[in-house]
Amino acid sequence: MRSPCAPSQESSGDLHKSKVVGGSDLCRKALWQWVFTRIEPSRSRLKNDIGDRLGEIMDAEKLSGRPVRLIRSRVAAKAVKLLFKEFVRELVQI
Repeated sequence: MRSPCAPSQESSGDLHKSKVVGGSDLCRKALWQWVFTRIEPSRSRLKNDIGDRLGEIMDAEKLSGRPVRLIRSRVAAKAVKLLFKEFVRELVQI
């Protein structure tokens, strides 16, 4: 899995080699911030099914003694799957 600080694309022909901030980079950072601030701390978890499920996964993984970086990575991956299912469900209803 890539780090949220992964390098972004460089513009071709740019003499100063400035970085181009892309949508994927911003989405990846926002996802990590969401996991750090809304899922990991139990006091600020979402009060819905997704928050409950991801919180349970986070707590169970921490109790098992796994490394925190691995736990965050797994929770972020599970969050993307759950959120995508919810997104598709909403699109189908429209």
